[in-house]
Amino acid sequence: MSIAQKTRSFVIKNMKAALNTIIVVSVAVAAFQLGVTFANQPKPEKKENPYSHAFSPEEISIAVNESNELIMIERATGEYIVYSDQIGQTIFGMYANRIHQEVKGDK
Repeated sequence: MSIAQKTRSFVIKNMKAALNTIIVVSVAVAAFQLGVTFANQPKPEKKENPYSHAFSPEEISIAVNESNELIMIERATGEYIVYSDQIGQTIFGMYANRIHQEVKGDK
């Protein structure tokens, strides 16, 4: 085997290892940069339900309209939020069940 062939085989062998190392390092750097990019994105603001504090009947009124939508009305200001019909039906069903259990328990 001549020196040129030995040199060529040595270079090819080391190029494969170097190429594999370059690929692994490139993927690691790209993954790190992607993580930094997502970590630095501004967090979306969470909208807080203005009626989350109002648990007493003195503070809020609850109604269901003809479309079965739930309406929560703040008594002090008259402001209200309308929820979808599924939420209205679920709340009304829970309320009706509670009243039924109270009446059933009294007899």
